[in-house]
Amino acid sequence: MKSGGNSRDHTPHIYPPNFMVQLAQITYAVLVAPLRAFLAIRQAMTPASVSALLFAIVTLNIIWGFPWQGLFAACVGMLTAGCLIHFLTLPSLETQFSVPNSAPQGQPFQVTIHAQNRSTLPALDFGFAFSPPTLPRRRWLFRRRQFLPGYSVQQSPQQNLFLRAGDSATHTAVLTYYRRGIQTLPNTVVQGSFPFHLFESSVDTPSTLSMPITPPPLTGDDEHTKGLLNNLGGWSHKLLSGDQLDYTGSREYEPGMSVRRWDFPSWARLGIPIVREFQSPSIQHVFLIIDTALEKQTRPTEDGTYPAFEQMLSLAATAIHDLGKQTVKLALFVTEGSLNDDTLLNSDAGKNQGEASPTFLSDTDIESMLIKLAAAGPIATETADQQLSTAVEIAGRSPILVLTTRRLPDLSTRTLASCTVMRTDGPQHASANRGTPAPRNVSPPQAEAV
Repeated sequence: MKSGGNSRDHTPHIYPPNFMVQLAQITYAVLVAPLRAFLAIRQAMTPASVSALLFAIVTLNIIWGFPWQGLFAACVGMLTAGCLIHFLTLPSLETQFSVPNSAPQGQPFQVTIHAQNRSTLPALDFGFAFSPPTLPRRRWLFRRRQFLPGYSVQQSPQQNLFLRAGDSATHTAVLTYYRRGIQTLPNTVVQGSFPFHLFESSVDTPSTLSMPITPPPLTGDDEHTKGLLNNLGGWSHKLLSGDQLDYTGSREYEPGMSVRRWDFPSWARLGIPIVREFQSPSIQHVFLIIDTALEKQTRPTEDGTYPAFEQMLSLAATAIHDLGKQTVKLALFVTEGSLNDDTLLNSDAGKNQGEASPTFLSDTDIESMLIKLAAAGPIATETADQQLSTAVEIAGRSPILVLTTRRLPDLSTRTLASCTVMRTDGPQHASANRGTPAPRNVSPPQAEAV
């Protein structure tokens, strides 16, 4: 016979891992909360609160009686009430920014901060501004080279006494970035000192807004840059003067058509009038191709940049400015894609995920092309070679200027007289150019037609 009875499950209960993690976090937060509160009050103390605290301590060493009991109670009450009121009324602001679409590297631009009070309480006796750049700590044992900060800010301190809930306040500052790339705006620091400046706390709000810092136009500060500018000017002059760059082909002469140049060898061979056709400069399409790949042995400087790469982008910005003023239709292509070599990593642009197909920026304003240059970064040579070949095939027989910092032996367009490759990485890589004379005592890298 089977005897019936109540069975008990003695299996121990197993808590899920997430529950244990949350329990550990809550326990840690409870244990650390007093220490964090003490540190927050200590950092928020001002000379006024320190004076009140010292006066309260002094009253403890005096024989109790009137008026010392009242003074001690007043000091303790002032510190306690002031601390609670200060942290309860600390401003809660939501910031927005008015910034330009882009800014050149090294040139100041104006930024306006719009801060809106999102709290249900009014904001009292507060101020907000951009945080200053952090300077590297001074090392005594291991000295290393001091680098300039990535940006500088010029702003005047502004204190707001009262801001109702939902209202906004503005603050204007002037920023200057010293590195090209997509840069994030500095953090916004909100300071509150209510009541009576007994305590002063600051809340650092990270900024999520970024803006492109475009490469500056190249200036002829040395012989090398002067040579680059001379080569670019010679190519531009040859392009706009109607040289062989805009030749499109020959055709039979028709009565009434305008003749720019006769094709006498073809006329003599065929026995009929033949004229040479040229693409008019007023409707001429010019393709500017930027090769962002570097030689494999190229290494960045101590601050993480490639001087030759930045100089090439500055030359490209100069070409965009110059051609944008002419009666040509400029199309820009910048090689971009994934980086397979970690040593060719630009700290401003970062790694690009995936390979991008060649796309030209055409019929756009100059600023959009400069923004494209701002986001450029070094890529793998294999990816760049594929994109260069595709881009040159798309350009066809139109005038093409390729800016690069490396040799391009595999460029599959050597039969095109309209394609010009200009290497910009230094005098040691200079190549002879018969079309553009070099200045005296200067050996700059010359433009090479391929």
